[in-house]
Amino acid sequence: MSENKIIVKNSLILYIRLIITSAIGFISARYVLVALGASDYGLYAVVGGIVSMMAFLNNIMVSTTYRFVAFELGRGRDGNVNKVFNISITLHLLLAFITLVLAETVGVFYIKHYLNVAGGKIPDALFVFRFSVLATFTSIISIPYQGLITAKEKFIVPASIAIGMSALTLIVVLLLQNYTGNRLRVYAFLIALISLLPALAYFLYSKRHYAELIKWNFQRDRKKYKEMLGFGGWILLGASASASESYISAIIINVFFGTFVNAAFGIANQVNNIIKMFAQSLNSSAVPQITKSFGSGNITRTMDLVILSSKYSFFLMMIPAFPILLETKYIMNLWLKEVPDYTVIFVQIMIVNALISIMNAGIPAAVQATGTIKFFQIILSLITLLALPVSYYLFKTGAEPYMMPMVFTGAAIVNFVVMQFLLKRLIKFDVKEFFLKAYLKMFMITIPMLTLFVIKSLFDESFLRLFILSASSTLLLLVLVYTIGMSQIERNSIHNYIRFKFRLGST
Repeated sequence: MSENKIIVKNSLILYIRLIITSAIGFISARYVLVALGASDYGLYAVVGGIVSMMAFLNNIMVSTTYRFVAFELGRGRDGNVNKVFNISITLHLLLAFITLVLAETVGVFYIKHYLNVAGGKIPDALFVFRFSVLATFTSIISIPYQGLITAKEKFIVPASIAIGMSALTLIVVLLLQNYTGNRLRVYAFLIALISLLPALAYFLYSKRHYAELIKWNFQRDRKKYKEMLGFGGWILLGASASASESYISAIIINVFFGTFVNAAFGIANQVNNIIKMFAQSLNSSAVPQITKSFGSGNITRTMDLVILSSKYSFFLMMIPAFPILLETKYIMNLWLKEVPDYTVIFVQIMIVNALISIMNAGIPAAVQATGTIKFFQIILSLITLLALPVSYYLFKTGAEPYMMPMVFTGAAIVNFVVMQFLLKRLIKFDVKEFFLKAYLKMFMITIPMLTLFVIKSLFDESFLRLFILSASSTLLLLVLVYTIGMSQIERNSIHNYIRFKFRLGST
């Protein structure tokens, strides 16, 4: 199987996973909101949201392990995967311990003295927080195993685990409807318990299939520790900046507006994360190939993959994003029994932010492959993190809650521009070629798609309008991607593939 076919196969696996987990996730969210109520749902979004945050951070932090493992695999016989894996295990054990200490000191202090909830809810908040921290501790330890499996491009494993977790979560949510006790505590406990299962699954799979690669062997190579710690530290900085959009933002919103607005913010984040996964599925399947290509010295293929990953990640995100942008209010009312205030505008702003951010989807993987990520991470992370004090100041002056995602969208635009200069400086990339082959095509496709907002005004709000707009946006996008988004070489590849399949079918 060629390298490109591996990317296509893994993308297909990730999309099947995404479709199933998204469907289950939307159903679960509706019933959780009903079972807990807006206030407790908002409380869980602030305190128990650490589980969701770690799921997001894991996807980024895994890149430390798979970058070094994939690099060693790209070196062939000269590589030492076991050494890299054991150093990664040691570093993540240290990180897990630091997280535990910070949670039991800073985290508990914040909940007891600053969390904006009714006084009688503080014990519930501490209960939720501690079980969430337990799940987080285990999740961090499992990251090296996830990284190894990702570097080996066995995407069927995390896909199966994610689907299993989603199914178990739905079962918990449905059972919760008939429970008459403290639903918040029971939900937090069971979700934390379910969150422990992936770590066990990753360990058992690695033990069975990669026993020699994960065999414990304490490493004393200080230089390698320093290299991986430095790389992982900068990755963690970038991951923390990204997580601040959802987790730290929720804390700030809680200070000024309370748990009811947190409920709206939590729902919007869930919708936004599912939409992001559509694009990240392609990017995730391409990243190991980008790293291996760079590790083997094939710079041309590395750059081609960066362009393709960025371009098609944007196109794929457009598929779910446009129907939701067009019909946000109707979809929210259709999906949820009771829609908290600000949910609609939160969703719309977050989707626009995500579309801007995904335009550069392939660039971080290329920079990470070089190992020279310090200034890249520092500059982009600082720009993102600046949105927090700016939002805090705006709230102090009386701004509405939706100003926070708007400020983060502004930071995303600044990062988009800055990333071009960093890309050229760090890896000598031809920014002009990137603009012509990726950005220009994105803009040329987006402009005609905006005409759908005009078509929307011709119909009254109804399920029929939702269906017409969803079908129209998908069909129009496919036509535009084929005629404008694809290069002639890409179109020829599709034609040849179809001819090959038809010949195969007729024999």
